[in-house]
Amino acid sequence: MALSNYRLTQIARMARLTHTELTDRHREILDFTFTYYEKNKVGPLYLTLKKHLGLAREELDRLFPHGLNSLYTWTGIPIQTTEETCKPPAQLTILDFQEVYLDHNATTYLRREVAEILHDYDEGRLGFANPSSGTQPGQAAFNQVQQARETLAECLETSAEQILFTSCGTEANNMVIKGLGLNALLKGQKPHFVCSTLEHASVLEPHRWLEELGAEVTWVKPDSLGRVSPQDLVNALTERTVLVSLMAANNEIGTLEPVIESAGLLAPRKVPLLVDAVQALGKIPLYPERWGVTYMSFSAHKIYGPKGIGALYHAPEAPLFSLLSGGGQESGWRSGTENVGYILAFAHAVRLACQEREREQERLRRLRDEFLEGLRRIEPGLRINGSLDHRLAANLSVAFPRVDTGSLLLSLNNIGVYVSAGSACSTGKIQNSHVLEAIGADTDNFGTIRFSLGLRTRAENLAYVLKYLPEILRQIRD
Repeated sequence: MALSNYRLTQIARMARLTHTELTDRHREILDFTFTYYEKNKVGPLYLTLKKHLGLAREELDRLFPHGLNSLYTWTGIPIQTTEETCKPPAQLTILDFQEVYLDHNATTYLRREVAEILHDYDEGRLGFANPSSGTQPGQAAFNQVQQARETLAECLETSAEQILFTSCGTEANNMVIKGLGLNALLKGQKPHFVCSTLEHASVLEPHRWLEELGAEVTWVKPDSLGRVSPQDLVNALTERTVLVSLMAANNEIGTLEPVIESAGLLAPRKVPLLVDAVQALGKIPLYPERWGVTYMSFSAHKIYGPKGIGALYHAPEAPLFSLLSGGGQESGWRSGTENVGYILAFAHAVRLACQEREREQERLRRLRDEFLEGLRRIEPGLRINGSLDHRLAANLSVAFPRVDTGSLLLSLNNIGVYVSAGSACSTGKIQNSHVLEAIGADTDNFGTIRFSLGLRTRAENLAYVLKYLPEILRQIRD
């Protein structure tokens, strides 16, 4: 049975994450593994692979980062070995089952007011025309996009001309990093980048890609609380530095980075600064032009807007290089017909988030602190990853002693509590978060769970978690 496009995409993703260059031999082994599972309802073990493919364990371990476990995970079949895999979850009887979503740092649901914008657009009540069209409906669509641009600019206290709409925060980050890098490389230069090791993959991976093409990257580590020193960024500069990247707020541990101080040191040196603000928009004040930030990226789906729409702030006169050639939309920087409905929804989500920011963040901060008190009563030995003084109000990254992260994650999921882990069984073995590694967290003796609260989080939701957590911890430790 041939692998589906979904599984092929998953395989390609895992290869990229593990820096594995796929060959025909890899594909032959993966195709056999999945076909064997479909026929026998169990994955092949070493003797089967040797018999049918002549594949010795040594070759398997050389080709795949985690050997047999990689075969199973990459093709999406159950792991047949217990070596270094996640431990079983707790088994609880729940009589008052609730669904408690505490993964708002991963994504958010559409809030009602934003969904109404999308519904009106889908129904044609907000128009449907191409903003590049010379027709009256086209002009109306163009004006709507401009009004949305002004909404985002107003929240950031900048001008609408400095805002580009993109498909996501990832595209915005890639546009800046790859644009600057490729421009220099094509001129025969060897560009130098400075990047913190805490960044999101959409910042880390473009830097690594450029390294492979000949660029140089200096990786700057944070302190144990997840804060990067502005002076360390300055000390890493060279005469060839074309960009410094430092996120506003970390998506895993919630730490707020010293963006204002860093921009203040870099601006006099004429070194551009990219700030990934995807996690920060609507949660803390963001004023890139006032602060001297060169680029700042955003995404709608972290603030109860739709997935598939983002934006990039660029300072006046900041160098930009288009990655998409075509019709010249977005002032020539981002070709492609504008996603008008999603842009309008994004703008409304921004408007609401900025209007409600102070009140909502204070509510979430109180809930978070009360929740932390309850967690400490249950487990006095827990640790908090990141700084509590410089932190997003809704984030808690909690390290529980003597706990398997995967088992705790699954146990919470089974009772309807949806959270994220500081590590994941993504390649058949437990893979630690690069953020936890960067801050030197003890991942051998502690299991980390990220709780991120949101618009619909109430005290009774957190009380539900605290009610069942003691029994979960008891079982998975036994």
